[in-house]
Amino acid sequence: MFGLSTIGVSLFFLFFISLISISIYVSHTKEMTVESYFFANRNTHWLVLGISLLTGCLFSPYIFGWTSSGLTSGSAIVYGIISAIMLIILGWFLAPLYLKIKINTLPEYFEKRFNRTCKLFLSALYIFYNIFIRLMIILVAGSIFIFGITGTDAYSSLFFFLFVTGIYIIIGGLKAEIYINIVQVFFITLGIAGFLGWIITQGEGVPLAIYKIASLSGGANSEFTWFGLIIGLPIIGFWFWCADQFMVQKVMSVRNIYFLKKATVLSLILQIIPILIFILPGIIIISFFQGVASEDSLRSFFSSGILPESIKGGLIIAVAAILMASFASLFNSTSILITFDFYKTFKPDASDRKLVLVGRLTTMILLFCSILLIPVSQAMSFSFCLKLFNTFSYFASMIAAVFIIGLLNEKINAVSALTTLCIGTLIILLRISFELIFGNPFTNNLLSWFTQSNFLEFSALIFLISVLSLFVFNRVVRIQNAANFSLKFLKQIFLRLKYEWNFHRTVFLILFVLLLIVVWGGIILI
Repeated sequence: MFGLSTIGVSLFFLFFISLISISIYVSHTKEMTVESYFFANRNTHWLVLGISLLTGCLFSPYIFGWTSSGLTSGSAIVYGIISAIMLIILGWFLAPLYLKIKINTLPEYFEKRFNRTCKLFLSALYIFYNIFIRLMIILVAGSIFIFGITGTDAYSSLFFFLFVTGIYIIIGGLKAEIYINIVQVFFITLGIAGFLGWIITQGEGVPLAIYKIASLSGGANSEFTWFGLIIGLPIIGFWFWCADQFMVQKVMSVRNIYFLKKATVLSLILQIIPILIFILPGIIIISFFQGVASEDSLRSFFSSGILPESIKGGLIIAVAAILMASFASLFNSTSILITFDFYKTFKPDASDRKLVLVGRLTTMILLFCSILLIPVSQAMSFSFCLKLFNTFSYFASMIAAVFIIGLLNEKINAVSALTTLCIGTLIILLRISFELIFGNPFTNNLLSWFTQSNFLEFSALIFLISVLSLFVFNRVVRIQNAANFSLKFLKQIFLRLKYEWNFHRTVFLILFVLLLIVVWGGIILI
């Protein structure tokens, strides 16, 4: 298998057997309940949670999206800063709020803050994204790595990884995923550490590697403006770490807020691992193949035959662990969205046993759909996959705007939130239609920018439009409500005057109308 020795194959299967064993162990003691299957009994230790939070980002569209735009040493710094800030916001401010108001899914927060329609809209958006964008990016990236390392077709490998992941998620749910993440992080760290240690000793060793990293510290991200980097990138990072069910579901399982803060600090420290996995090795590999596309340079490197078998075996297991951790988070997060936001919404009296059954059946359907999508993913280029990520970064910016402004300003109402989501979606769909289908038919600079601008710039624009829309429509609704109240009051007064004219009431009516004019003017100007 994969050209490995007998010992390597044995370790490979031992890894998978250990995963299934853990899932059986964590679920064998008693019948699964909603709390145990979806939330790991809300009793997860901070050490386990901190490690588990790391695995969700390893093959995420977030990290692939910005690193693919240009692997530089500066990108490592940007990733570290944004992740650190967002993890602090999550652990110290937002996650305690989620636990306090007792939500089961992120869209439930929007129901409590606005209304049920907002919840269903966002939940459907998250589900669509998980299946048709996030899953596709994981499959395409997995195919590239597997084929690059082994030189063999990735279909059977992806099928096997999906099948094993589906088994332990169906058996153990979130609890199995969280505890299996510990084993996966161990093998990931071991495999990548060996690979990184070997690669920096090639040629002239560490000095050459440092020189190559420094030489690529700029230039690749020159397509990004400061406007996009300062506004666009943190917005997407906020959505990923703080408002994405894929990441937030795990914090719902923590034992208490004190453990939650410690877990996010641990995960913050462990963010050095994604840098070691993707950025530093990627920079060095690409530097050996100057002028060659990132995907081609990786394939050229792995197919060159210079990789020792021991390092190759460690990399295969590490890639398998990363892929399976990503699949597991996707299955669990999508399953809970469908179960709670849709099934339980329309079947509020459903028993725990039925909800767990729905969750397991949903995972089985997701597993089947994932297997069907493997051939589709292998026919897709990674660049097209990244365009899909770019398109959802626009939705992420829109969601982040509604989330942040709704959190900071309690006067924002449900009508303005839903209107903003609808308007933002229409603008985004218009951009996507030109970006992926029609190209750039415009000669006008402004229209051409709308269809061809960098995804970070357009994400920042969507965020600003959404914020403006929230305040404008919120003010319109407030004025409309005030006008409706005033008209009803005036109607009652006129009806009385119709039957019994009174001088004092007439004077009062005139003064009241003048007062309304002053009040409305004040509302508009404030």
